[in-house]
Formats: sequence, structure tokens, C-alpha cells
Amino acid sequence: MTKLLLTLLFSGALFAEAAAPQLHVSMISLGVTDTARSIKFYGETLGLQLVSEPEPGEVALFQSGALTIVLNRPSGQAAQGRLVGAVEIIFPVESVTATYNQLLERNCHFIGKPREVTSGTWAATFSDPDGHRLTILGPR
Repeated sequence: MTKLLLTLLFSGALFAEAAAPQLHVSMISLGVTDTARSIKFYGETLGLQLVSEPEPGEVALFQSGALTIVLNRPSGQAAQGRLVGAVEIIFPVESVTATYNQLLERNCHFIGKPREVTSGTWAATFSDPDGHRLTILGPR
């Protein structure tokens, strides 16, 4: 009986493992307090493509490679500033130094200068208008 129970439990564990869904991140939603200000930052400062503003003033969608960044004012209002900075979006770049300089020219405010995070990989972190952390990452 014990052997049968263990076999059933083990088989169930294998089934549960095999049945796990294949999840892929396609969108990240950020709570914002001023949609127009955030649209200007993500569009003009970062150069991302605004693909949709289904609810003008409330929600805007930007494309960044295969990822969609959603700027969501209702989420920003509900969060009331809690946990800002707990999530970081990382953008791969061909040159951290070149991208850093381009973004500085567009009035982007970095938290610090580019730094080497692992051998040959550099990063520089900045914040959007609502304090969300954004990082450029790649070769120097």
C-alpha cells in the first residue's frame, strides 16, 4: 500500500511538473502619476515608440523590442507612491557610455555614473519621472 501511495504521489508530481505553463513576459505595467509627463519621458527622452493610448490620459503603451511598457495612471493613483524603486527595467545597449551620454543630452538624470557590474559588463541607472528605476546595461 505504501509503495502504491508513493508511486501515485511521485506520478502526480511528475504530471504537475510537466503540466506547468510556459509563461513569457510581454508587458510590464508601471503606475504613473502624470501620463503626459511620462509619455514625454518615455517617448522623447528614451526614444521608445508610443504604439497606443487606448485611454488618453489614463493608459499609454510603448514598444521596447518584444516588450510593451504600459504607463498606467490608475495604478499609480492606487499605489500612492508605495514600492516605487522595487522594480527595475533593464535595457540592453551596445555601449553604456554612448547611451549614457545621449540620455544626459536629453536631460535624463542618472543616479550615478556608469559602473562595471561584472567583467566587461557596464550599467548606469536612472529614474523616470515617478521614480521607477531604469538601467542601461551592456559593454562599456
